[in-house]
Amino acid sequence: MKNILGIVAVVGLMSGCVPAPKPQTTIGLGTGIGIPQASASAYGLKPHRYEMAIKNYFSTKLTRGEAGQYKFGEPKRAYKQKGFAYGGELAWKGWLVETSVATPSRTGRYLTPKPYMVLFKGEQIVEHILGNSHKLLTKVDK
Repeated sequence: MKNILGIVAVVGLMSGCVPAPKPQTTIGLGTGIGIPQASASAYGLKPHRYEMAIKNYFSTKLTRGEAGQYKFGEPKRAYKQKGFAYGGELAWKGWLVETSVATPSRTGRYLTPKPYMVLFKGEQIVEHILGNSHKLLTKVDK
């Protein structure tokens, strides 16, 4: 009887020493998978000279990009995931600027503007994506 009482007491002490798990706030993606929500500072500093940076960037990426006509949206916080085949982890987190660029043709006539999403980490451009949506990209600010 003493042994049973001793075992119960030890088990009771051991189970009481385990701290409760901390609840983690997540952003749902609608697929049952959640990304941990981070503070605004986790996205880095908001780019301030993004218009000039985008013009300089596309002047080397697009044909006649230096003569293009640009329209810019405001920077928004966003993140990009790796594909689910790669574990679905975060590939990038920072600021996204939606822009459109109309470049001139060889005759000087401006072509139809193409939409781009330009991804920033601080003041540096990380990547550009043609179009205005991407399956792995989520905009935090609407």
